[in-house]
Amino acid sequence: MNDIFDIEGRSILIAGAAGGIGSGIAAELARRGARLTLADIDGAAATSHCESLPGTGHKACRLDVTDEASCATAVEAAISNGGGLDGVLNAAGILRVSPALDLPLDDFTASMNINVTGSLLLARQAGRVMIEQGGGQIVTIASVSSMVANPNYAAYAASKAALSQLTRVLAVEWAEHQVAVNAIGPAVIPTPLSDPFMAKPEYRAFQMSRIPMGRMATVEDLLGTALLLLSSAGAFITGQTIYVDGGRTLV
Repeated sequence: MNDIFDIEGRSILIAGAAGGIGSGIAAELARRGARLTLADIDGAAATSHCESLPGTGHKACRLDVTDEASCATAVEAAISNGGGLDGVLNAAGILRVSPALDLPLDDFTASMNINVTGSLLLARQAGRVMIEQGGGQIVTIASVSSMVANPNYAAYAASKAALSQLTRVLAVEWAEHQVAVNAIGPAVIPTPLSDPFMAKPEYRAFQMSRIPMGRMATVEDLLGTALLLLSSAGAFITGQTIYVDGGRTLV
């Protein structure tokens, strides 16, 4: 019997591949034999991480998700690397935390541009290819903030909520072409993105108090869900934001 979670040989593009979540998932997918194209706004960091991955045939490139031409170039790089495009994992994003009354408009605009518009631009470049080839799987990293309202998260929460709804719309539009579009919504994870905030005792205590399982999420907690949504096991799942959150969205 074939392993429905087998991703060996699959061509997968990972955006935000130099970040804590993207790099962690990339390492697991590479260990399982996927052929990866790592893309990040920091091209040098993507290259460095690419060189550390197990397996062979991986490639790295610079990607600015807010630039559609850059998204197209990254998708083409993945196609040329793997002979097609089986999956996309978009972990590119930013976190800006501020009381709404003090929130710089530039921070709100940047959050929407990177977390939402960037997701659309990359997804539709990948979607065009996947529709042409008869299917594929797109996964974006959302957040529990797609559903819950944390204070000081006006920019981040608005962008992640929009991302979850964008996921639903793209899923409906592309379902007939066998293109599955989903998102993963983790609770707060200690990564370089969140470390400046996690270093504040009051911030960490607040986050911990809202997680029924009593601990922070880790990148390792996301690996199973990412594998599900990028393998044939998840081919009939679409339009979902799957929360990996220790119960955070329940309280």
